[in-house]
Amino acid sequence: MIRRALDGHWLCIGQPEHAQFAGAMAEAWGHPPFRPPVPRAEVLRAVAEHDNGWLEWEAAPGLDPGTGRPLHFTEMPVAEHLAIWRRGVQRMLEANPYAGLLVSMHGAALMRFRLERAARTGEPDRASLRAFLAEQERLQAALREGLGLRPRYRDAVRPARLTANFRLLQLLDALSLLLCCGEREPQTFTGVPLGEGHRRTDLAVTPAPDGAALAPYPFTREPAAFAVTGRLLPVRPFPDPAALHAAWAQAPERRLTFTLRAGTPGA
Repeated sequence: MIRRALDGHWLCIGQPEHAQFAGAMAEAWGHPPFRPPVPRAEVLRAVAEHDNGWLEWEAAPGLDPGTGRPLHFTEMPVAEHLAIWRRGVQRMLEANPYAGLLVSMHGAALMRFRLERAARTGEPDRASLRAFLAEQERLQAALREGLGLRPRYRDAVRPARLTANFRLLQLLDALSLLLCCGEREPQTFTGVPLGEGHRRTDLAVTPAPDGAALAPYPFTREPAAFAVTGRLLPVRPFPDPAALHAAWAQAPERRLTFTLRAGTPGA
């Protein structure tokens, strides 16, 4: 869940909803010099459903017992986070193995970052994180080998193309999070893939009240509008999960529309 302040409330946006936003951007990706991903259907599915492991958790969101607030995704306990990612990877593998490979790579990258943070802070659960990473590395190696024997995926698992598709998933996940979280500071994403191969560029993102300006502009229509829906909760501590879930069931929905426009390079 993404928890952000909005109009005197908490606007809570589910992780699967944020992923659908990323998937909609993936569908529109490909304005030159950017190129659409290959294989397109599998990459779009991986981007749009990379957080499907959260579906069960979002139906009954977790509560921070210390603050009484619904848990923001960065506040998740390690054990819950790992269970969510294992479920999501397995669910995607059953739907499509190439999309599952990309989701496994993405989940591993996130947990690798969390392991690095845990090592700096002395946070427990480092052994659980290492076990998850080893498990995903074995899975990815087996998937690359197996998919490489199938004509449709032989080129798709070559390092250059697989890396480009993985980096596109990472980029669109981060861009969706930036907008859903209401960030206002300009950011530059580095190493954004232009297509197959090692060609990369930087992508400057300047948030605006109704969306953002991007330079260079990567989408096939301009401007491009995308919407997400969240629920509005009162800004107050909840005494227990049951109280949160009762409020969640009655919470009104709020739709946000983000309009993305071409920015000026170097501005």
